[in-house]
Amino acid sequence: MSYWKNTCLVLLLSLFFVSITLSSASSDVLPPEESPVSYCFQINNINKYLNYLLIAQVKSQNPNLPGYNRILKQNKCLDLNGYREYSEIFAIRKNQVKPQEIVKVEQGEEIKNFNNKKSLLIPVKDIINPVRTFDDKYSVNKIADVLEITAIKPKSVDLKYKQVIYTFKNGKTQTYTYSSQNNRPTPSIGTSNILNFVLPGLSIFGILLVWKKVRHQSTFKNNK
Repeated sequence: MSYWKNTCLVLLLSLFFVSITLSSASSDVLPPEESPVSYCFQINNINKYLNYLLIAQVKSQNPNLPGYNRILKQNKCLDLNGYREYSEIFAIRKNQVKPQEIVKVEQGEEIKNFNNKKSLLIPVKDIINPVRTFDDKYSVNKIADVLEITAIKPKSVDLKYKQVIYTFKNGKTQTYTYSSQNNRPTPSIGTSNILNFVLPGLSIFGILLVWKKVRHQSTFKNNK
């Protein structure tokens, strides 16, 4: 009986330490904390507005860092992962931009001497603020917002958030539709993530039960 108790205790301890190691590797054993995530956004119906270019003007909250512009392409995500970056979006009629003013750059194309076009730009009211961190318990690696143009008016462009795509550390993705423009849908926690929380708890519980039983029997023998 003593051999069985010792074996059971060793097995439970091994299970506990293995589960702790696995959980630590996926950063889920710690209490819920924020971790950095990468972010991008895309517009899914640019091609519907053939007479316009949609341009992102990316800036930093640090005024000493230079900004840049990028011509947005349908369903192509633009990363906003620089230091405290955010993006303003503008539309401009294609016939107001000369072909030689469009320059190829690292993430696509930009308009040369963009500031000279300010009087021709049609602004989107809201700016794009990226998600910089996310709760560890979801194991999210990347967030992509999908936006849609609802109207291009003479003095404004109307955009709405349509979907959000979460990419997880295991490579899987989840897509959710926005039901409110002010609230980004939250991803679900996968079964593997739940097990990373439950398994250590079950191991501790099992160890305590065995320890309590062994202690009780030892006390009973001493009293005899």
